[in-house]
Amino acid sequence: MKEEKSCGGLGRWCLFAVVVGLVFGIIMPERAEGWPNLLKDPGLEAYRLDSRGFYRPKPEAKWVEITMGRGSVQLDMNGWESPKQMVRERVPGFTPGTTGYEGEGPEQNTGRIILEQDVILPKLSSSRAQLYEAWVWLGGSGRDNDNSADREDEAGGWDVFFYGSIDPSKWKETNALEHHHMSKDFWGKPGTFVQIAGYGKIPAGAKGIRMRLWASTWGQASRPGERSGFDTEVALDNAHFAIIGVPNMLINGDFELDDRVAEFKGWERPAAWPFARNGLKPLGIRDVFGGNFDHGSYRPFYGGRRSYGYATYLSGWIKDAFTFGQYVDYTYPDGTELMLMFNWIQATSNGGEQQLRLIGSKVEIVVEYMGSGRRIGAESFWLDWPVPFRAGSVGRYDQNSGQPFCPRLILNPPAGTKRVGVHVNFMIHAPYKDGFRLMNAAVDDFFLAPTEQKSKGGSQKKSK
Repeated sequence: MKEEKSCGGLGRWCLFAVVVGLVFGIIMPERAEGWPNLLKDPGLEAYRLDSRGFYRPKPEAKWVEITMGRGSVQLDMNGWESPKQMVRERVPGFTPGTTGYEGEGPEQNTGRIILEQDVILPKLSSSRAQLYEAWVWLGGSGRDNDNSADREDEAGGWDVFFYGSIDPSKWKETNALEHHHMSKDFWGKPGTFVQIAGYGKIPAGAKGIRMRLWASTWGQASRPGERSGFDTEVALDNAHFAIIGVPNMLINGDFELDDRVAEFKGWERPAAWPFARNGLKPLGIRDVFGGNFDHGSYRPFYGGRRSYGYATYLSGWIKDAFTFGQYVDYTYPDGTELMLMFNWIQATSNGGEQQLRLIGSKVEIVVEYMGSGRRIGAESFWLDWPVPFRAGSVGRYDQNSGQPFCPRLILNPPAGTKRVGVHVNFMIHAPYKDGFRLMNAAVDDFFLAPTEQKSKGGSQKKSK
């Protein structure tokens, strides 16, 4: 009653505050799902339609288009499905796209768009390694799935070149400090978008980056007369590059504290969560990407010596899994979202060989939220290795084989959460099948952190 009276004396001011709050909430942009974006025009909206019917960046646009093939064209993607996570970042506006057809010879490159933007980095902390997060959303019409000789017809991704000077006119690919990239063959259902995400360590001495986005309808039809039947479309939207301002909440998330294979310092082995399978012994896997998982051309996260997975030529063709888990303190205000990321790779033992498609490795993750000595909630995620939609009709090659896949999961701890448990089940389902080759797969670099800087005061605490 006391509170009612105090508000009643200022009724019109209370009403005004409520109305302003509602209006402010309506006009506020969607909640960001990442740290502050350093890219300008992330939605790629500073475009114009030229006299030939192609979309080109306006003179004031921050993105520069590199011409290869026809470049960006006018596409109507208003009916395409945009995931909630994508919409929460920014409501999709104009989406640059490219369309083309598959053919033989030079014409098969008629559908490619490449965009670049240079960014001078803010002064980085010299006391510890600085981490970044990056992604772009790739859309596809899904029509390449009719091609039995599929060669990544609808593909896209991003590249980041790190430079040690603040003068972009002197930046060349040959003098970049490091080059990181992520790319994928489109694997969603037709007319949808998928996020190509990744994260890593900014190299010492980096003062600027050049971020490159690309999407392509590159492909090859079996006969020139079939071109019209294999028209494809791809699109890009919501590009992102940001510096992550907090350390990893997980202990030994990159497994680099281990002195011997499968030690899992800081983790429980097997995980506390009761997964259906957990008997497989994890192997130290180093040769599933770029000749070496940890030192390939992408060099995931810390670039260390440990990654854990399986090799069918050592373990046989089996269905089993290994599990591991960890609990950490949650020291942020109620409502602070967390992001969980990790690197996942699957490949044949010799690149380019025929590959298992719908069978291989899977990852199941359960995130447990603990209150004062009891569980108050949990979220589960069941992740398949990314193969194109209706993959069985596109040939016997896994277009994403040998490339890192970085799932980026947004977690919502309920009010009262004091500890968070991350439980991982890395499952192998690789029964023998004539005509296919031996496989390797591995997971590495688990990273847990808030999606933005929030603190209750004091530093985060890690706990086993």
